Amino acid sequence: MENTINSSYDNKDRNDEKSKKILQLEKQVSLGLWIQVIGQIVELKGLSDLLQIEDDSNTTGEKQIVSGVWIRTIGQILEAVSVSKQLRETDKARLIEEQKMAITGDSLVAIGSVLEVIGGLLVLEEEKGKISFLVP
Repeated sequence: MENTINSSYDNKDRNDEKSKKILQLEKQVSLGLWIQVIGQIVELKGLSDLLQIEDDSNTTGEKQIVSGVWIRTIGQILEAVSVSKQLRETDKARLIEEQKMAITGDSLVAIGSVLEVIGGLLVLEEEKGKISFLVP
């Protein structure tokens, strides 16, 4: 009987340690997401400022890239906010809603990335059109 009691205490201690480690790792994920948000905002500001000072009147590709970065940034913010809320949430229904919001944020990040790729291809084509001679 004593072994059973000791065993249940050992299991409880292991479960508590595991729960603490899981929470620590979840907080680390949340921090990483917020660091990405900061990077997104820095990138967005830089690209928006560059677009404003561009001399080219044909900036379709650049505009598409900036639009993609805007969408990615919004998605990244949604994901970071929802993951932060999940860390504190105890109500299962609300937790599921926050998980759905994180997935929505991920979806926006993906859509924004696709727009950036398309914009990048347009910029590449625009740049190819400016070359009028062969550079050896």
